[in-house]
Amino acid sequence: MAELKCWNCGTSLEELPRPITRHMNCPACFEDLHCCRLCRHYRPNVTNLCDEDRAEPPVHKEGANFCEFFRPSTDAYEPASTTKHEAAKSRLDALFSEESDADSDPDVDDAKRKLDDLFR
Repeated sequence: MAELKCWNCGTSLEELPRPITRHMNCPACFEDLHCCRLCRHYRPNVTNLCDEDRAEPPVHKEGANFCEFFRPSTDAYEPASTTKHEAAKSRLDALFSEESDADSDPDVDDAKRKLDDLFR
């Protein structure tokens, strides 16, 4: 059986008593646990973000709620692969790392140096 983790920081929640109540918070980041983001019905790609037809999802998905359809999901934690800064930097590096005759061009080298300085 998969381990239950905090939806926000990924800390193990196995030591917490069950069922998860509205008043429970993550021991590491203190985010609410009885919320849409930790629920197995939470679907970010669905219009109302919940695949339970009978539920009336709250507006604030990270806040504690009284939803009677709440069921903790072991897949709620999704670590961010990169920050916006890292993603932009990697795209720029890929753009300028292509092998071409322009690599020896001093203007291209100067532009790359300026972009590297910008992202430091």
